[in-house]
Amino acid sequence: MLTQQADDFQGFDLLSLGVFACDREGLSICFANVRAKAWFGSGVIGRSLASVIPGLVPTDAAQALREGRTFVHTGEFAPARGRRVAFRLSIFPKLLCQNLILAELEDITQLKEQEHLLDSYSRMVERKTREIQKEQERTEKLLMNIFPYSVLQEFKEFGTTTPSFYDEVSVMFLDFVGFTRMPISKQPKQLISELNEMFSTFDQICEHHCCERIKTIGDAYLAVSGMPTPNPDHAPDITTAAIKILRYLRRRNLNHSVQWTCRIGIHTGSVVGSVVGIRKYIYDVFGDGVNTASRMQSLSEPMEITVSERTHGIIRNSIPCRCKGEVELKSDERMRIYAVEVADCETPREPVPPP
Repeated sequence: MLTQQADDFQGFDLLSLGVFACDREGLSICFANVRAKAWFGSGVIGRSLASVIPGLVPTDAAQALREGRTFVHTGEFAPARGRRVAFRLSIFPKLLCQNLILAELEDITQLKEQEHLLDSYSRMVERKTREIQKEQERTEKLLMNIFPYSVLQEFKEFGTTTPSFYDEVSVMFLDFVGFTRMPISKQPKQLISELNEMFSTFDQICEHHCCERIKTIGDAYLAVSGMPTPNPDHAPDITTAAIKILRYLRRRNLNHSVQWTCRIGIHTGSVVGSVVGIRKYIYDVFGDGVNTASRMQSLSEPMEITVSERTHGIIRNSIPCRCKGEVELKSDERMRIYAVEVADCETPREPVPPP
């Protein structure tokens, strides 16, 4: 009788979908259109739908149909010929005639492939986004080593910075003595390793005392205090940092075969700070304050800190100094210079501030 009723479904042979007519109770197949038979063979008639469709649980389908809901199931099957097919099965609760219901089987292989491509593309975009974020973080860390924080924020916001004049800034210039004649000067790896260790410690000391390292030039080290963030104690802060740098080098030399000695000069004066360069950026300082600090460095003895008369006038009540006499700077201008009294390394050690 079911076979006779199934003759009324021959119009489904024109569809590209796989169509089954099943009895409602056991989901036994009484009709399969041409497409369904091409996939599963003509022997599907009389079999249960669950025995044909992979992963179909009859009790789940029966529960949905009793509640008047369309039951949907997806999966894959291997047809008699050709590659595997991704499918979506829909069983509708509405009766076609007497006790027969309709089940449609849709080939969603192309849709699944598109979803897979979209998912792969989304994962690739997420991966690229993470890589870009990491690169941005690395770039920002690099820029933070080049620019002071406030200058970096301005540069990030506007893409450029405005040169700024600072009326009173203390500048420290440090240079190592006999650098090119040192025994490791022809051992680049060891040389760079030791310079990196020392300059990193200098950075920690300067940061601890509200100073800003501007740049290193070979074995020279330039730092400032009072710019770009104002600091009323710029002179004593940078002088204290210089004292701790000398104490650090003295302690280091006690335990290292290579002895590093330096000269340090400090001057308080006016400078201009600005980002220079178009492709290779650098934040630099210019002006009399920098030039005079460099001159103070050249007038220092090894492992000595020489400060200008103006700097001494600010720190004399807090940091002991001795007068070294007068020197001629330029034209007829003369200036008294002073050496900062630094205790020997045998005095109680001050710990290097943590990074």
